[in-house]
Amino acid sequence: MISSKQDYKNYILADKKANHINDFYHNRLMITWKYLKCMRRLEYVVNCKHGFLAKILKTWLKFRLYKLSVKSGLTIPVNTFGKGLYIAHHGAVIVNPTARFGDNCVIQNGVNISEKVNGGNHIYLGTGAKILIGVCLADDVIVGANAVVTKSVEIPNIVVAGIPAKKISDNGYRNRLSV
Repeated sequence: MISSKQDYKNYILADKKANHINDFYHNRLMITWKYLKCMRRLEYVVNCKHGFLAKILKTWLKFRLYKLSVKSGLTIPVNTFGKGLYIAHHGAVIVNPTARFGDNCVIQNGVNISEKVNGGNHIYLGTGAKILIGVCLADDVIVGANAVVTKSVEIPNIVVAGIPAKKISDNGYRNRLSV
């Protein structure tokens, strides 16, 4: 959670690195990057700024985030993901405001995350994945495409897939990073 201006800068740098943003032209075209920057700015204002001007800025940023949400199909509330969030594609990503995830997560399009979901660091959510109410995901878990996770995944560094989701491999996110 962003708690200072330096945290805000660190989050933006980590998100920029995760989303492979390195030049001006690429930066202007990516709707997901615009959404992510606006979301992080709103997080900073909500968590760190107080007073009348902050209230006006917060209202303007909420409106801007809403417009970007309609344009991109992304609905990711503030303070739900740690730094280094990678949004691979725009379109139909819905996250409940009570969900909490760690750093360096990847979200594909078509993902739905229910309320009170907790996820660790390095979580990969495949296209169309559904995470149901109260599920906890350990660190380095990959959720396969169109999987429906109905129970908590407490074993780190595994792959789950299917309906309902079951462990299918021991080669989780940690092994993916070393490839």
